[in-house]
Parts: sequence; structure tokens; C-alpha cells
Amino acid sequence: MEVGEHLGIIAVIGRPNVGKSTIFNRLLGRREAIVDDFPGVTRDRLYGEMMWDGKRFYIVDTGGIMGETQDGRAVIMDKMALQVKQAISESDGVVFVVDGRDGVTPMDYEIASMLRKSGARVVVAVNKLDNPENIAAAYEASSLGFAKVIPVSAAHNFNMGDLLEEISDMLPQDGGDSGSEDGSALPVALVGRPNTGKSSIFNALVGSERSLVSDIPGTTRDVVDSLVELGGRKYRFLDTAGLRRKSRIDSSVEYYSTVRTYQAIDKCRVALVVLDASEIAAEQDKRLVGHVMERGKGLVVVVNKWDLVLDGAASGDKMRDKLRDEFPFASHAPVIFVSALTKRGISKIGGCIDSVDENRRRRISTSELNRLVREVLVFERMPAAGGRNLKISYCTQADGEPPAFVFFVNDDKLASKPFSRRVENILRRMADFSGTPLRLFFRKKSERD
Repeated sequence: MEVGEHLGIIAVIGRPNVGKSTIFNRLLGRREAIVDDFPGVTRDRLYGEMMWDGKRFYIVDTGGIMGETQDGRAVIMDKMALQVKQAISESDGVVFVVDGRDGVTPMDYEIASMLRKSGARVVVAVNKLDNPENIAAAYEASSLGFAKVIPVSAAHNFNMGDLLEEISDMLPQDGGDSGSEDGSALPVALVGRPNTGKSSIFNALVGSERSLVSDIPGTTRDVVDSLVELGGRKYRFLDTAGLRRKSRIDSSVEYYSTVRTYQAIDKCRVALVVLDASEIAAEQDKRLVGHVMERGKGLVVVVNKWDLVLDGAASGDKMRDKLRDEFPFASHAPVIFVSALTKRGISKIGGCIDSVDENRRRRISTSELNRLVREVLVFERMPAAGGRNLKISYCTQADGEPPAFVFFVNDDKLASKPFSRRVENILRRMADFSGTPLRLFFRKKSERD
């Protein structure tokens, strides 16, 4: 993912039991093959990320938000109205799913009416058309008033490519907002669980009450951004809503806030993950830190509400030890102890962001890397299998961010994950890569190489 890339959002909506989740799962058919390198990172079943026609975007399964229930038409319509409203305001486009077997129902017409009045970009997916003889049912859906109607069968993968083409047309042609109006400003995301004090830190940094601050978790719904100058450098701070566990996401409002938080991480170069000093290392903290690292972003861990801790110095050492134990995959990340209430430590944030951003762009010369191969790795116990030992011919650093290193070897299948982690630790001793993930690739050396 490129720095500052902004992923669009496509919402899949429709009345209960029309197959929204089946369409969602079919579109994201590759998600089960995704392997996360960082512990604690999970894929939320309510949304997924995919690419089509060169465009990356999030797709939202609103069936998971509302639940496929048939209890009470009035209740269903109230929930549908909220879903439609949120889909319109939060998404770049809507896939409106109807059941091709049942035909168009009065509830479908009501949903269509809400969508038409909004002016949202909509494609109608007429699902469950498993039999070619039923394709004529798609014509009935044209009465809903939308120009784009696609007959599909998610269960049998019929016409899903055509549906994806229509989805691609609804996405912004330039990939969406690519960042700041001021290209020189460094984008920084403030993320964390609800009520950790993100908005208070944000307000202390920008010097104004730009974000609503209260002791009610989840006050911030949308991403709020401000250009701030600290020490002569400009930053674009993105203040986000707090991330809850999936089991606590009980409305479409909360759900879209979660997606917006991940969008903010996509857009930033450095993320400040804010933890509560009285309750750190929750599962959601681990998931969030892992997500930041997975996306290749710079990471600064900010422990807020430090004014509530009695023995600051001794407690700071204990806290660092605990964080290293709880986040071993991000033990290199700098930790700042702050109090948004007293402003303690706030002045250190800017310098720490600069340092991590510089580390994220750091390079090691090819000569130094090959000294690593010749002198350092010769003392390492090389992986072996089937009577063969891994041999490294040379190494080079690839272009781009975060730092990525390519090792040319005799057999890339011999490069185990434990060995890769050992090599990463050696690289971190060679240069300061604090706060940035490293990418290591082992490529089989060819004759041309």
C-alpha cells in the first residue's frame, strides 16, 4: 500500500435473507488465504479489503451489522433506514441486493425510494439466479429505478465479475483523498480504544477544542483532521473514533467509525496508538498495534493518563517491560508517557514522530548489507532441510517505505520465519529502525541474477 493511499468504501445493503453475506464472501473469496505475520491481528467478518481493476477498497457487509432477522417489519425498516442513511453518508457506492427468486417486494421498493432520494451511486444485484431460466427476474428489478441492474448468483459465482466492474465504476477514479491539502505536512493518525484520551491529546496538540472531549466512550464518530506546526514542521493529525471489539459494535454508526479508523491508518505515515495507563495491553490494543505494523506504518506507543500513576520513574520501567512482553512483534516501537490533562510529555510527541518517520525512510548501503551477509550471517545457524543448507549470495534494499530487504538465496523455501526474525534483529542492530516495520524477502537466485 502506498503512503497516503485512501481506500474507498462500498456498502452491501438489502433486506434480510437476500444473500448479502454470500455476495460479500464471494467478493472476498481470497480472504481465507491471507496470513498475518503479527499476533493479535484478526480479520473482522463485517468488512474486508480487496482490489479490482487496479483499485483497492473496503467492502462492508451490512447483514452482519443488522443481523439476518425477520422479527417485526417495522423494526426491520427502522434498522434499514439507519443502514441506508449510513451507507449513503459513509460510502462511495452501494450494492443493493434483492432476491431474484422472491422477486421485488414492497420492502425493496421502500429501500429503493430512500436510495433514489439520496442521489447515491447504486448498482442493483439480483441474487440467487442460479437457473438461466430465471434471468428474466432481473428485468423486474429495473422497476426499482436504477440504471445498473446485474443478475448474479453468489453461490455459483455467476456474473460476479460484471458486478465488480460496476463497483469499480462507483469508486473515485483517483483512489480518493490522497492526503493533505498541504503536501508538505506529515499525516499522523491518533488511534486507540475508546476513552483512552485520543481527542484530549489531539486538542492539546492543535491548541484548540477541535474534537469533542467527554468521559463517554466513543464520542468521536468521524475522522477529524487539523494541520499543526510543531517546531517548524507541519503535521496533519487525524483524530479517529475508538476501536471496539466486534462483539461491541452494535450499530452501523459504530461500525463505519471502525472502518474510518482503518482508513486513517491507511492515509498516515506514522500512527500514534494511545493506551490507557490504567488498562493497557487489551486484546484490542494488540490487534490495533498489529494492524499498524501490518500496513507498514510508523508506530509510536503513547501511554496516556500517566498523572494517575503514583511512582512515575519506577512505573515507567515496569510499563516498558510489560509492553515488550505483550507486544513482542513491536518491541522496537518508542513509548511516550503523557498526560493530556496536565500536558506532561505532550511536547515530546513531535520529535518522536519525526524520528520514526526518518527511520521509516532509512536506507542501508548495499556494501553494508553484503558485509552483513559475509561477516554476520556466517556465525548464524542457517536453516536446513533435506540435507540442504540455506545459502545467501547477496542482499539489497528495495525502494519504497517501509524498509524492505531482498536476500538472494539458493532455495527460498529454506528461509524459515524464526531465521527471518533473527535476520531482522541483526538489521535493527545495524541501523536505527525504531518504530518502523521491516520487510524481508528471500528470492531464489537465478542464472540472470
